[in-house]
Amino acid sequence: MSRDHILNSREYRSERSSAGRVEPSVHEWKGMASLSYPPMPPILSLVVIFILVYLIDTSNACGMQLCYDRWRTAASAADNGLIKPPNGEIPACVAHRTHLVCLIAEEQNCRTNLQYQMTKRGIIHKMKNDKCYAVGDVFNASAVMDKGIIIRPNNLICTFRSKYDKTPIKYQHCGLFGDPHLRTFKDEFQTCKVEGAWSLVQNKYIMIMVTNNPVKDHGAATATSKLTVVIKKNEDCASHDFVTYRARTNYLPGTFENGRSDVGPDKSVAIQVMEPGKHVEIYLRFIDTTIRVRQIGRYFTFAIKMPQEIVEQSLGDDTQQLCVQGCPEQEQINYKKYLAEKRKIMDLNQGDIAMTSERASELCRQSQVVDFYFDSCVFDLMTTGDENFTIAAHQLLEDLTELSPDIVKTQENRTYLNYEEIHPSSGCRLKSNFIPWTCALAVLLCFLFDQRNS
Repeated sequence: MSRDHILNSREYRSERSSAGRVEPSVHEWKGMASLSYPPMPPILSLVVIFILVYLIDTSNACGMQLCYDRWRTAASAADNGLIKPPNGEIPACVAHRTHLVCLIAEEQNCRTNLQYQMTKRGIIHKMKNDKCYAVGDVFNASAVMDKGIIIRPNNLICTFRSKYDKTPIKYQHCGLFGDPHLRTFKDEFQTCKVEGAWSLVQNKYIMIMVTNNPVKDHGAATATSKLTVVIKKNEDCASHDFVTYRARTNYLPGTFENGRSDVGPDKSVAIQVMEPGKHVEIYLRFIDTTIRVRQIGRYFTFAIKMPQEIVEQSLGDDTQQLCVQGCPEQEQINYKKYLAEKRKIMDLNQGDIAMTSERASELCRQSQVVDFYFDSCVFDLMTTGDENFTIAAHQLLEDLTELSPDIVKTQENRTYLNYEEIHPSSGCRLKSNFIPWTCALAVLLCFLFDQRNS
């Protein structure tokens, strides 16, 4: 078939189309070397396709979380006075610049990530507002490791990376102190007996157990006298064998039982002695978990900060874990009822109290504890008379606040015993910001009954 014949055929088909006849399919075969393609899509479609492609992160290697972690580490160092720029900048500039330099290094992997572009622009805007130099010092975590504050390098082997790479890591906290009093990962507050050995946390990475012994021979109060941390086998990021840390009364070691203070690549598991014989901190970088142990008097306080996704791995374990499930119901003490019943006892010879409510409240206010920690402090003093428990309550609250500053937002800062809340009377009492539905229902029923009788 000749080229002229093909052209003539096209003109013929065009004339037939203009006369109202049906056009042939656009995919019709046009010859040995000529194809007709679908029409160009509208410009709006191109824009939509471009935006969709832009929004999709095509690279799993985008290191935004790594850069965020480096900024957070630098910001923490700035807050602790460990950064002093030589050129008159504010310390935050070093944190901003550290974040920006990291993001620029990740540009090839993150260029199609809209969040990446917005984050980078936001940092540049902050640097302009804070009058930061574009070129200058960046934060080097390893240079301040010996300053008494643990700074977390995030560019080392076995650094925890959340599976939710595009959002900041969410953490949960647990604390145990005093008689003992428990704050679970779910932010539930309990006072328990739990005498003997109990598990706090149990998952595939770590196991933490405590032993609680009676504080007084004739009383029901118990407190933590032993604490054991077991880092399970992890040949990649810990050890080929179990690594154990064990503390007991008057013995708070600064090493694991094998005599070492760190194990794993780049010291991925390490103990730091914050105050000899009184305060140690264990950090597991590969699961970004911090454990604080303090000895106050003869007993221990315990606080832990752990990523939420690691905590969730503990839920499938059948072991009773105090930090996860809380204390068994039969082991819980109704401390609110105790405080309400003992509040009027002024003579230590009356009843089984070791300190009056008024005196205990005064000491706990002086220790600057609030809310549940205030109530727990008063409870411990009334049951034991040991003033070291005021320090325990204060230190545990301080530890949890340092591990998670957002905890402060949940506090009411109450420094007195509200007995109506602790042990309400049988009558209905209205609060300023809440109407009990039971009271409202009772009033309605009374009203309907009176109407019927009348």
